[in-house]
Amino acid sequence: SGVAALIRSHYPKLTAAEVKQVLITSGLSPEATVILSRDTDKTKSFKEISKSGKMVNAYNALIIADRVAQGKIKI
Repeated sequence: SGVAALIRSHYPKLTAAEVKQVLITSGLSPEATVILSRDTDKTKSFKEISKSGKMVNAYNALIIADRVAQGKIKI
């Protein structure tokens, strides 16, 4: 929610739906393994436990939001 607030503060004319798509589009897809419940025998890939399979990236999000706000790209 912090990155969404950052985007909305810089680009207030973007809709909530546009901000959501910016966040999804700009995310990073790590190839990480995550330890579950502090038990090293229980692991899953990040993609398995994350709805989008991505981690938020504020820098990329601001770049994409700027392009959307200027009408250079449509998402």
